[in-house]
Amino acid sequence: MLIPTNLIADSGIVQGLASGELVRYGSVIRHAAGTVQGGQIVRHLAEAPGLTSQLAGLPFAPITGAANFVVNGVGHAVTFNKLVGIDHQLTGLQQTASSILGVSQIAAGASVLGLGVSVAGFAYMGSKLNQVQKSVANLQKSMDAGFQRVEDRLDKISGQLNYLYLLVEDSREQQKRLSQAITELHKAFLIQKIAKLQAELESLKRFPDDSPKDAINTATEVRLFLGNQALQTPCELEPNTLMLVDVATQGWVAATATEAQLLLRHGYITDAREVLAETVPQLQENAQHWGEKLLESDRDELNTAYRFATPYFQDHISKERVQRIARISQRDRDLSPEKAWQKQQDAEVEMQMSRTKPHLDKHWQYQQLALAEYLDTLSELAARLDSLLAFAKLCERQGVKSSQELLPGNDWESGLYLLPAE
Repeated sequence: MLIPTNLIADSGIVQGLASGELVRYGSVIRHAAGTVQGGQIVRHLAEAPGLTSQLAGLPFAPITGAANFVVNGVGHAVTFNKLVGIDHQLTGLQQTASSILGVSQIAAGASVLGLGVSVAGFAYMGSKLNQVQKSVANLQKSMDAGFQRVEDRLDKISGQLNYLYLLVEDSREQQKRLSQAITELHKAFLIQKIAKLQAELESLKRFPDDSPKDAINTATEVRLFLGNQALQTPCELEPNTLMLVDVATQGWVAATATEAQLLLRHGYITDAREVLAETVPQLQENAQHWGEKLLESDRDELNTAYRFATPYFQDHISKERVQRIARISQRDRDLSPEKAWQKQQDAEVEMQMSRTKPHLDKHWQYQQLALAEYLDTLSELAARLDSLLAFAKLCERQGVKSSQELLPGNDWESGLYLLPAE
């Protein structure tokens, strides 16, 4: 049996994360690209039950709140630190877990790992699906009432679907089309499928000892349906298309994670690995297609994720978010730190050129903030599901009868724990 170690107790891991030699990728810690062992898994991250359930209700960091989240020691960061048992006054190697893990701007969920390795993952996934449903309903209300000015909302909006406000705020015609798309979304049964899966998750939470057969069947059905919806929609920069793909993708990932976690828990380790091995490449390829499409620019120097790292966006988009977006950009994902820095410099110079500067108006800025949030979600979802695949392979190598044998138990103190890679 693998013995989990508290994350903060392992100073070597914390130091590696702080220095950049190690990186969090979904729910695993890897050697950073460019190092001798670049990409190799060092540890799996697992959440004790209490942490997942508490973090599921945490508010999202605002789109423009990257700096405030890290610098402002009162708000989300302190709440998070208390939950994992870290004094927010600690410095150096014991800096905040939110900072060293790069979770200050994850649109994919309030939890650290969410869809990855988690004892109480079903409660989180039910909460996440509920967030998607609520966001669709709130968006419809905004359509009916008319949008407020984005300038009045930028410090508040973030999370599920709210990037759409940035894309359609200036166009009443686009708002009408988006309203129609919400109606079509319901007609396409996307929300009904998500609600069906959420109902099964609620049932599992209430009756944990019941047979998982019905829940597995529902998760399989939803995975296949929503996966098809996400994969078949053509890539285009249209708010209604982005919304439909976003809802389908988040439901697809939650259904896949639910199915895999249930199979792992009940000893069907190989089946879980096969489900994930089929889905993860599809999700990653789709994320890369969207990354290529949405990062396109008629100016080659701006045709990169590192345009988000320029001073033009430094108050709005964190370094960690840029790195996550770069992972799904075929042009950027394999760059050395030096070449990535050069791309950033080239983009910065281009933005200062007289031929470009007039085009960088508020509308363009809002669009870029929206795309950054959207692409971050895709990247993080792909990473988390890939991490679950890595965990399924670990269970297979260890020959366990249930994934529960490797995870912190219900009597463990709330926090993040490290599992050996082997």
